[in-house]
Amino acid sequence: MSMSKSFIVKVYTPKGLTLEKNSDFLGLPGKSGDIGITENHTPSLLECVDGEMLIRTAQNDHGYFISSAIVNIEKDGISVITDYIEAIENIDKKRAQQAKDRAEKRLAEYKDSPVTDETFDEQRAKRALLRAEHRLEIIAKHLTH
Repeated sequence: MSMSKSFIVKVYTPKGLTLEKNSDFLGLPGKSGDIGITENHTPSLLECVDGEMLIRTAQNDHGYFISSAIVNIEKDGISVITDYIEAIENIDKKRAQQAKDRAEKRLAEYKDSPVTDETFDEQRAKRALLRAEHRLEIIAKHLTH
């Protein structure tokens, strides 16, 4: 019997445990660059940015878009705590493109406006734009494979 090299990845969102999967490799969008995790990784705490999380199993690669996350790596498994996770096959390219266009338009209107709009949250619009761009990048990457 061969020793399994897999570990459990659990993803928590505000809805609770959203995803639980055995993984041989976990790829994450780390704050200072992409991170790859295999079994026996050093226990640590990581901060991730919006981007692609990849779970590789013996059979498949499973890609997900996650919003910024905290990742707890322990010997027996990994917990990902994020506001949002979406399987790549569920990302709606048209919707992501519309969100990107909308955010760009709002930012351009805000920048060109002589009157400061107190209700406009520039950081929020920039985050929406980044999320849309990340989704479109992930879709493009997976459509070419």
